[in-house]
Amino acid sequence: MRSVVLAMLLLFVPLSRAHAQSASEQALARDQFREGVRAAQEQRWQDAVDAFQRSLELAPRAMTMMNLAGALAQVGRLVESSEAYRMFISEAQSGAAARVRGEAEAQLHALEGRIPHVRLQIHNRLDSDTVTLDEYQLSAAAMGSALPVDPGDHTLTIAREGQEPRSVTFTAQEGVQSEVVLEAWPDLAATDHGEGNPLEQPLPPPVESHTVFDEPAFWIVGGVILAGLIAGGIAIGVTTQSAPPPFFGNLSPHQVPVE
Repeated sequence: MRSVVLAMLLLFVPLSRAHAQSASEQALARDQFREGVRAAQEQRWQDAVDAFQRSLELAPRAMTMMNLAGALAQVGRLVESSEAYRMFISEAQSGAAARVRGEAEAQLHALEGRIPHVRLQIHNRLDSDTVTLDEYQLSAAAMGSALPVDPGDHTLTIAREGQEPRSVTFTAQEGVQSEVVLEAWPDLAATDHGEGNPLEQPLPPPVESHTVFDEPAFWIVGGVILAGLIAGGIAIGVTTQSAPPPFFGNLSPHQVPVE
C-alpha cells in the first residue's frame, strides 16, 4: 500500500479552481499523458502509472485521473485505484469526462468486490505505541475495523520505546476479509508507565467489622446489669412462685442481632 492517493487528492483540485499552468507545463503534461497512453497500450503498466501521475501533477485533468485509475488497478494497487475513480466521478460533470462517467462507475463497482479487507487486532497495545502497516503509520481508529488493503503481502509492526519491535506478515487475497492478530510483548506484565494489571494486584486485607458489642467494657457493664437482673428475677421467683416470663434466656456474645 502506497501513499500516492493522498498526493493525488491534494494535487487534484476541481478544474474550475485549478491554478494556471505555464505553456511549458501544459506541453509537458500533454507529453506525459501521451507517454502514459503509449505505455498502457504496450502493457507497461508501471510506466503508465508514473507518466499519468506526472501529467496529473503538472496539470490536473479529469481524463488524466481516469487513466491513472485504470493503470493503478493493473499493477494491483486497488485501493488507490478506487479512490482515483471516485475523484474522477465527482469531477466528471461535462464534456468527454461526463461521457465516460458511467464506465468509471462500472469499473469502481467491480473494484470494490476485489479489494481485500483486514481487521487488525493487537494485544497488549498501549496508546503510546507506534503501529505501522508496511511503511505507513496507522491511527488507533484503524484497529479492529475492516481496513481496505491491496492484495499481496503486508507487514504489521508495533514499536515501543525500550523494546524490540514486534511484527507479523500476512497475505491479503482479493475479495477476502480476514483478521490479523499481533501479540505485543506477551512476556511483559502490563505495568508500563505505572499501569498495573488489576487481575494481578493483591487483594486488600479484609475489613474487620467493629461494633460496640466488641468492646470489653460493654460486656463487663452488661454482665453486671444482666447479673443484677437475673438475681432480681430469682428473688422474685422465690418469693412469688410465679411462672418464667414468656421470653426467657440469655444470648451469648456475638449473637445479639444488630440492625
